[in-house]
Amino acid sequence: MNSALPSTPYPAALVGLLSDLSCVLFRRSMDRDGVLRYDWVSPNTQSLFGVAPEDLTVNKVGALNAVHWADRDDHLREIKRSAAQLDRCTELFRLISADGQTHWLRGTAHPVRGADGSVTWDGAWLDVTQWMRAEHHFQTVMDHAEDCIMTVDCSTGIEWANAATERLFGCREGGLRGQCLIELIRQPCPAPKDNCHDDQLMSCFQRGTREVLAIRSDGSSFPFEMTVSEVRTDGKLSLIVIGRDITQRKRTESVLAETEQRLRLTFEAAPIGVLVADSQGWVRQSNPAFHRMAGLAADQVQGALIQSLVPGLPCDWGEQPFCLEVDTLLDDGQKRRWSLTGRHFLAGGEDGSLSSLLLVEDVTEASRAEEQRRKMERVLTEGQKLEALGRLAGGVAHELNNMLGPILMGAELLMRGAALDDKNRERCNRIVEAAKHGRDIVRGVLAYCRQDRPDTSVIDLVPIMRQFSDLARSSLPPTVKLDIYEEVNQAMVLGNAVQLVQILLNLANNARDAMDGKGNLTVRLTRTMDEVPHALISVADSGCGMSETIAARIFDPFFTTKPVGQGTGLGLSVVHGLVTAMGGSVTVSSQPGHGTIFTVALPLADMACPTP
Repeated sequence: MNSALPSTPYPAALVGLLSDLSCVLFRRSMDRDGVLRYDWVSPNTQSLFGVAPEDLTVNKVGALNAVHWADRDDHLREIKRSAAQLDRCTELFRLISADGQTHWLRGTAHPVRGADGSVTWDGAWLDVTQWMRAEHHFQTVMDHAEDCIMTVDCSTGIEWANAATERLFGCREGGLRGQCLIELIRQPCPAPKDNCHDDQLMSCFQRGTREVLAIRSDGSSFPFEMTVSEVRTDGKLSLIVIGRDITQRKRTESVLAETEQRLRLTFEAAPIGVLVADSQGWVRQSNPAFHRMAGLAADQVQGALIQSLVPGLPCDWGEQPFCLEVDTLLDDGQKRRWSLTGRHFLAGGEDGSLSSLLLVEDVTEASRAEEQRRKMERVLTEGQKLEALGRLAGGVAHELNNMLGPILMGAELLMRGAALDDKNRERCNRIVEAAKHGRDIVRGVLAYCRQDRPDTSVIDLVPIMRQFSDLARSSLPPTVKLDIYEEVNQAMVLGNAVQLVQILLNLANNARDAMDGKGNLTVRLTRTMDEVPHALISVADSGCGMSETIAARIFDPFFTTKPVGQGTGLGLSVVHGLVTAMGGSVTVSSQPGHGTIFTVALPLADMACPTP
């Protein structure tokens, strides 16, 4: 470029107007030898790029010195082509400003060949930096998007597709351009591509989101979710399609659906009750097992307060899991025992509140079986203890009996044959009474320890009651009033008459001691009309009574509440053993200060059976 630029070849008004539009005007020429020079450049380069027009020179390779080095060859090649063909020169290049910034310039220039063979261009460059940057950012975002993005035209098919679309469908760069979108998905086309119009395009691809089966270039298919929206520009309809491969999502949904179905079947078929409640305690889910346990319908459980369905459940569970057993009374009056296991869990709500899971198991029968097992163990243990004690007591009783015989016989002979004064006779009487008392103790021990079954026969309790009445009236003191009531005419049982009289006399003597020798003694004979009828003999006294603790041990061997020397502790245990041996039972009912009632129950004999 010359050091002194010529005057402007354009009107000043035009130059000023284009300068306001960031447009640079120039005149360029090339001589016959191919040497370029810029004869004139508009002065707004100073304000646009910080470079004065006279500083825009041509370097040694013939290109404009401010052009980016990467664009010099292409820029120079386009100029030479235009000069050779005398065709319009289309230019797009980057220019480096004085402060090092890169500017994009797009321009055009028209060549004219002079008489001397030189070529002159009058042209203009427009600063399109902002537009190029925006296009670059747009392309960068589109190419790095994970979703597929396409624009579709009715007549030309796919106009543009981003890199994600080309990768997903297995096409080279630009390979989708011009294809019909219908070719990428398995969907029949209502009209040929050449005759397609806007209405048919919208009928094929309606607005909204849907799932289709897409086809890759190798023929493989995959589930594809696409969202279609329409846009009209200058009356022309285009579609914007955004889609994604949902193969993994479909697999995940299938696994989740299978897992949910499995959990639901487990929930419905679980043998224990399951309750799920929200943070306020309202039941949101329940299974059929709990409905059966509680005797309630599903609609009665759903939405109910969990504490109302499970009595004894803590109001505040705390954060730790818990396990406890509670007793509940059902609506039909049944008493059941439930084992409860509960814990909190995060249900995933927006408020982050905790829901509650409660497992309910009916352990009524198991608890009863366990209690029965413990009772049997106690009975077995006590039986083993009593068996060992009985063997020991039996041996001791025989030895004592052998010693008491000579003592009693010697004392009685001494009283009959010897001349004794009153003092020595009283001493002999004490020896005789002590020996008889010891004999009674030995007999009780032997009767309790005896393991053989007594001889039994079918007998009537009415004569037994009368025999007992005669013996009791002669043995009881007159201060004891005896009342005997026979409410039946006959009561046939399988038993031993002598032992029955002994049982009644033992109970009568026990009542006498309880009344301290004075009071009312009532003996009553009745019968029950149950499925298995029994004859009942009740012996009631008006004595001091006893507490529940004492009543629980009243039939234990050697247990007595009497002072030392006044009781053996074997009378009631012998009664219990004799009644049990006859197939009956004996019970006691008493309260302190309200007397005691002993009840002997013996099963009535079946007269159709032969008498053993």
